[in-house]
Parts: sequence; C-alpha cells; structure tokens
Amino acid sequence: MGRDDARAGEDSPRAESPHEPPPATPLPATPPPRQPSKRAGLAHGIGLTLAFLTTAALLVTAALLAYDATRLQRAATDLETHAQAARDALEDRDAPALAREVEALEVAATAASESTDGPHWWLAARTPWIRDQAIPLRTAGAAAHAIATQALAPLSDTAARHDGGLDSIATLQFENGRLDPAMLEPFREPLAQAAQTLRDQQQRLRDAATEYTLPPIGDPLARLAAQLDDLAAQLQNAHVTAELLPGMLGEQGDRTYLIAVQNNAEPRATGGIPASLIEVTASDGTLTLGGFTPSYTLTGPAGHATATLTDDELALFSARMSRFPQDATFTPEFPRAAQVLLDFWEAAHGTRPDGVLAIDPVALGWLLDDAPVTQVPPFEIAGDTLASIMLADAYLAFPDPGDSDAFFARASSALFETLLEEGPSADGIDRAIEGGRLMLYSDRPAEQELLATTPLGGTFLSRTDALGVFLNDGSGSKIGYYVDTAVTLTDHLCTDGRLAAQTLEITLTHTFDGDLAALPSYVSGGGNFVPDGEFHANVLVYPSAGMGVTAMTRDGEPGFLAPHTHDGRPMSQARVDLAPGGSTTLTYDLTATAVAAPPTLVLTPGPREATADRVTEAAAGC
Repeated sequence: MGRDDARAGEDSPRAESPHEPPPATPLPATPPPRQPSKRAGLAHGIGLTLAFLTTAALLVTAALLAYDATRLQRAATDLETHAQAARDALEDRDAPALAREVEALEVAATAASESTDGPHWWLAARTPWIRDQAIPLRTAGAAAHAIATQALAPLSDTAARHDGGLDSIATLQFENGRLDPAMLEPFREPLAQAAQTLRDQQQRLRDAATEYTLPPIGDPLARLAAQLDDLAAQLQNAHVTAELLPGMLGEQGDRTYLIAVQNNAEPRATGGIPASLIEVTASDGTLTLGGFTPSYTLTGPAGHATATLTDDELALFSARMSRFPQDATFTPEFPRAAQVLLDFWEAAHGTRPDGVLAIDPVALGWLLDDAPVTQVPPFEIAGDTLASIMLADAYLAFPDPGDSDAFFARASSALFETLLEEGPSADGIDRAIEGGRLMLYSDRPAEQELLATTPLGGTFLSRTDALGVFLNDGSGSKIGYYVDTAVTLTDHLCTDGRLAAQTLEITLTHTFDGDLAALPSYVSGGGNFVPDGEFHANVLVYPSAGMGVTAMTRDGEPGFLAPHTHDGRPMSQARVDLAPGGSTTLTYDLTATAVAAPPTLVLTPGPREATADRVTEAAAGC
C-alpha cells in the first residue's frame, strides 16, 4: 500500500468492532445559576403584596360588616317598631303621634342607610352570597327613608296645618245631611303622592327579595314588608276617597245611586239577597232619599232574562241570576252583581243609576253604633239590636209579607235619616268594609277602576291570593238566619314558609230549636221548594293561586264536588241540606300545584260573624 493509501487509511473512518463499546458522549458544560431579572422580582413582590392586601381587605371588610351588623340590627328593630307605630297612628287618626313616629322612622331609616354604606358594602354587594344579605338590607333602609320623607312627612305636615287633622281623611262629617265634597281637597295631593311612594317602595322590596337571604336578615325584612303592605292599603283607601268624593257626591252634577240592602237570612255569596233597593240622590254633597223598592218587583215576565250572563255565570248560577234580581248576588264578585242589578233597574224604570251601594243589617247596626235609638213601632232600634230585628223579629211581628215589606220601608227610611243626621261611626265604617258588608260600585269606568283597588270595591275574582268560601241558599225561605258557619283552615307549611297543602273544614249548624209552625211560612219555607224548615245551599270554594282541591269528604264520607272555572279561576260547588238541629262538616284537601304562600280567607258575611280559625302545621317531606 502506498503513502497516499496509508494517509487515506488514517483519514478514513475506523472500522468498529462489534465487541467494543461505543465511545462516551461528552456531557455539556453545567451553566452557571440564572440570576432573576429585575422585572420578575418586581412581579413576585407585587403578587405577594396583592395577596396580603386582599386578605387584609377581606378581613377589614368582614370586621366592618360585623360592626355594622350590630348597628343595623338596632336600626332594623327601630324601623319595624316605628313603621308599626306610624301605621297605628294613621289608623287611630292621631296626628301628633304620626308626626312623632315619622320623625323616629326617618331617624331609624337614616341609621339603617348609614349602616349599609361605605366601600365595604360596595364590595359586599358584589360578592356572591354576601350580596344576598347586603342588597335587601340596603334596599330596606332606602325604602324606609323614602316612605318617611316622601309619603308620611308631607301627609303629617298637611294634617298639622288642617283644623280637622287626620280625622278629616277618615271620618265622614255630616252637617244637616250634607257632606262637603271638598272636605278632603287639602289632602288630595299628599295622599296621591303617599300612595304612589308606597307602591314604588313595595315593588322595590319585592325586587330585592332573595331566597338565599338568611333568616336573621330575611325575617325582619318580611315583617317590615308586611307593615308597609298594611300602610299602603290604608293610604290607597284614603287616596281613592279623596279622588272620588267630589264627583260621586255630585259636585259637578247630580248623581243617583241604589242602596241595596242585603238580607243575610237568605244567604248569597256577597252576603244575602238584595231584598230592597233605596234610591238616593247626591247633589253637591246633599243626600236625598228616594223611594223604597222591594227587589222582587223588578222581575220581568216569567222566563224572561233581563240581564245577559257570561257562559261561566250560566254554568255556575243558572239562568236564575238573569231572571230574578234577588239572585244577582249569586256571584262573589260584587261589581258584577251591581251591574246585573242596574240592568234590572234600567229594564223596569228606563233609567240607569250611577252606582250601587250594598249594605246589610249587621253593617248598618255598626254604622249606627253611636246613634240614639230610632223609633219604628213596634220596635226601638239601636245599633246592637238592628240586625236581629231586621232579620228575624220583624217577621214574627208581621207574619204577612205585605205588612213586613211596609215595616221595612218605614224602618229603612227612619234608619237612614238617623244615619244622615248623626253621621256614621268611623269605627263602624272600617269594620263594615273589612267584613265585606259595605261595598260600592260606580258605573263610570274610571271611577270603578280606582274603587277596585280598595276593599270597598268588593272585588274577589282578581284576588288570587285569597281563598274564598261562599254560600248560595236554595231553600226559598229565610231559615238561613238560624244557620251558623264555622271554618277551620290548616296551612301545612314547608320549612321555608312555602305552602305545601291545606285542610279546609266548613261546618254548618242549623240552630233552630223551636216550633216551625210558629214561623211565618215565608220564613220556614212552608215546604214550597224544600221540606219545611230545612236549609239547602250550595257551598262554593275558590282556592288561592297555586292551590287545587284534591279531595272532599262530608262528615267523613266521600263527597261529590262539581268543579268549574269562573272567569279563569278554578272553583267547585257542593250541595248541602240540613234539618233543624242538624250539623254537617265538609272537609277539603288542597295541594300546592305551584309555589304558594298562605292566603287570605274570605267568607260570605252571615247574620252573625262566622267563626274562623287558622292553624299552622309542619308539612311532611319538605
């Protein structure tokens, strides 16, 4: 091999032996430790600082919230206390007390507002769960402050400047049979403002409510909301009175109304048959009584329908409601009953009055509670004896129906003259309206729209938060005077206050224990429609929204229910019959079909006040 070949061999790759290990790969040199940059160190420091500051902020926030919670608890208690006291002062028409409570309520509201103010509350209002506690509290303080300053304070100031004080907005002051149509004019604007403020703040509290609010916070707020609801109702009633009184008293032109006297001895859903109708004319505040008309005289030809009924009314109450004015009150919706009565009157007389005022002898007695005795031979009629005389004793004194009609005409005229001369009892008016025994309907839509917002308007079907129990007598007699009604409603509540179910017990007791032969036949029935002395009636039950009847028993045995819908509202009817001395109990099981709260209970006003008991029990399984 030559030199070139040898050099070539030195430069060429060396042949590897399969028995030799491969040469070791040299390790890279270890780099020197990396020095942190100034930017990274700064970021790390900022992160630690922020973490520390966040923790500190949360701790400070928690401490401040805890401190405010003590102040807020005192303020919340004061809010509830003074809201109740302000409501009571308004109800009692105590102007000095209202002024004191308005000032105290404003102080409490300011304390509540200050206790829910500051950066920590701003943070709390934006933190999950905490905001469910913070927002309702802040809202309650702001709402109470608005009510004190924008609603009650202007009203209190007006009362202080007015000679009659708060009595002016609650007492109908007659002078020589006249009511001044402008008597409430000084209060009209502040009442309108107060009513609107209460409506706004009620909605504000409802919008702020949350199911995640803890009971120590939610319970006082619920009680405060209930106080505001009562106060709102008072102010709305006074506002409507101030708005409607001038026009309805004939300040701009004469008005004519029908006074429908309901006879509770023949029960109907709204109280009783409108046995008699009395015309009254209002002319610039002066009220003049007209004729006395027994309602049966408005009946048209046999089989003739005077009023036009809806399909629901025909299915529920039959064509009798359109043929007999005594049956106009089959419906629990008083405005509708009043329309039907006006239809009968218009058909008979060719004119249509401007409205209907319904009252029963029980309510009339309450209105005359402070009045002197009225002489209507053979009786001396006082407030506490009026109902028993007009619903029972007069029939025994005048067995002939013609004679009893003549007595009722004399008595009605004398009693209403006494009422106009003496003026009605303010407490009696409140009691009559609350009991559903005094109701007013205007045939003018704008006025009726306002009336419908008050208990005086007598609406029921739109009150979906109410459970209704009503009676429609089918005896063709006046034996209903001797029938007592007792109702027990048991609310089965979940732990969160929701209504899971209800048990409704309705007991009717026929208390007559005398000689049926001693009663005039038109009182006992005479066996014309049902056996003599027996009481037959339909019991109507309207569940509140979210509740439905699932079963009914009568005296422990399965009962028969006729389900219906009345203007979109589910209801049912059950027939009962009672002999003298008998008693029967209808028991309804109602179950929640949606989220529901315990409802208001509405009953047919009877010849005596019904016994109504309310019981609460824990519901199983919720």
